[in-house]
Amino acid sequence: MMKLAISRLNHLIDFGVTEQVDTGTIDGTTAQFVSKQRLHCAFYQRSQSQQYSLLGTKLEDTIVVAVRSQYHVDKSMLAQIDGDVDVTYRIVAISRDDSHSLQRYDLITLKDVTKGDE
Repeated sequence: MMKLAISRLNHLIDFGVTEQVDTGTIDGTTAQFVSKQRLHCAFYQRSQSQQYSLLGTKLEDTIVVAVRSQYHVDKSMLAQIDGDVDVTYRIVAISRDDSHSLQRYDLITLKDVTKGDE
């Protein structure tokens, strides 16, 4: 069980998908991020030894956010933080809190899709 002060949930994260949206121009439609769910989140800091152990792996350039336990979020979704439409993240991993406490937090690992990590 992770303890997290509710005051640390001071960022907004949008989870959604890419959909074809009508632009109203001659181009017709364009692929655009469409939010399906908005949650408060907190950035989760890894320890120095955790950072070193990730060097050279697929998780090297990832960030981790904590959100209240949400089973409506899955790995097929994308994310944007604090309304920044220039940076979109894909969900790499979701570590769900399976404790039976009232305040459960999931840790979601995100990777910037604009960095071309595939």
